[in-house]
Amino acid sequence: MDNSFKFNPYEALKSILEITSYYIGDEFIKHTAIEIKKLFHADLVYITKAIDFNPTTKVQILYSTNDKVPNIIDLNGIPGKFVFDNKIIKIKEHVKYNFLDLLDEKFESFYGIPITDGKNICVGHIAIYSKLIRELPDEINDIALIYSRKIEREIRRIELEKENQLIRNQLQELTITDTLTSLYNRRYFAKVCSDVFAQVNRDSTKATLAYIDIDNFKSINDIFGHEGGDEVLKYFAEILLENTRKGLDFVFRLGGEEFCVISIDNSLESANEHMNRIMNITLDKFSLTRFGKITLSIGIVEFNKGFSSYEEILSLADKKMYQAKKSGKNTIVK
Repeated sequence: MDNSFKFNPYEALKSILEITSYYIGDEFIKHTAIEIKKLFHADLVYITKAIDFNPTTKVQILYSTNDKVPNIIDLNGIPGKFVFDNKIIKIKEHVKYNFLDLLDEKFESFYGIPITDGKNICVGHIAIYSKLIRELPDEINDIALIYSRKIEREIRRIELEKENQLIRNQLQELTITDTLTSLYNRRYFAKVCSDVFAQVNRDSTKATLAYIDIDNFKSINDIFGHEGGDEVLKYFAEILLENTRKGLDFVFRLGGEEFCVISIDNSLESANEHMNRIMNITLDKFSLTRFGKITLSIGIVEFNKGFSSYEEILSLADKKMYQAKKSGKNTIVK
């Protein structure tokens, strides 16, 4: 049986370029693999990116036409390894590798195309498997290499987009995070408090706001200096994070030695118990440090539909916190 390809390689390149021209990034990689599978009459196609270099021993699958192919492939002992010598590899005999056992299929030919960057370094490869022994026309080699360079550009586009997204995420963190304690900052507090206020007014959600002030903080700065004061703030922030519920409690540093905890699905009594625990833990932990006894004054308010705005809730919590200070500090007013 003649299993050679019966199509014009240049027309094939034109066809695949036209079809994939509508896509970029991950979608381009996906549709490229799908179209190569069709054009080469293949049974499995995947496109990879090198994980390590000099030599490349492992690759990450960017897209595979069979989802049973593992996300990471070890190249040792398989022909794909030799593709990373910048060579097109053709094998016309029974192809058997460990990871192919997962597919429960037998392949009789392999065609590997290097994906090279601008410095002619192999950064990935296209792997094409067939259940039939294929005789490939020589012209396909040049066509495949030309197209592989376009794939490399899309891989770079994907990597650049990931880097840009990471930068965007970091910038977003900077806009909502207090630089000293890594807690949420006052700007983000306004958004969360507003959102919770709206949620409480829409349905029967319960929520509380605890306004916390570290007692005698000026004396701490006077005795230990501002570096010591910063150390106290950071350690207290850690205590708050360790003793709040992820996803339900939002912890903020409002400025100076003032902190706030907004708790979702929480009653006034539960918030009071929670803040009592925070006070006791703070006292115990700081007693073991050079700073000695650290106490807190706390005002707690429960969100309800009687308030006209979230600012009103914050103002009341602030007043209750100052009442706690006037009552001798180291106490809670609710």
